[in-house]
Amino acid sequence: SNSAWSNLSTGAYCVYDDNENNADTYGYLYNWFAVGTGNLAPEGWHVPTDEEWTTLTNYLGGDAGSQLAGNADLWDDGDLKDNANFGTSGFNALPGGYRSTTNGNYDYMGYYGYFWSLTEYYGSLAWYRELSYDNSDVYRYGTNKRNGFTVRLVRD
Repeated sequence: SNSAWSNLSTGAYCVYDDNENNADTYGYLYNWFAVGTGNLAPEGWHVPTDEEWTTLTNYLGGDAGSQLAGNADLWDDGDLKDNANFGTSGFNALPGGYRSTTNGNYDYMGYYGYFWSLTEYYGSLAWYRELSYDNSDVYRYGTNKRNGFTVRLVRD
């Protein structure tokens, strides 16, 4: 339930709008407590650290968001998919939205992609990356660990 989600301090995952069809396209949304267990990735893989995300985005440069994004049909119209470098990295980041820690509601599918890092930020917060339909950059923020975001893995 929405209230249960917003009060969790243990690992959990969900599918956007509680609709399993969304998992087929976007995968699942995880709170950071699930990420922090170290059990999400199969052997030989791991959730990227904040430093690994920074290395990737620095390597790609100023329009890293457009380069990391994929499947233009899923993104709302805006600068992200209008950029000539849209999808060129092969990363295929999707706008899976998120689940809010405040009230457990789902929001922003089609507009934003949120991706956890393994790195904590001031105890109850952790670093994540955000791609936005209206900008070709990648943003770095710290947020409450109870939010539900996408997870991408890196090979060891």
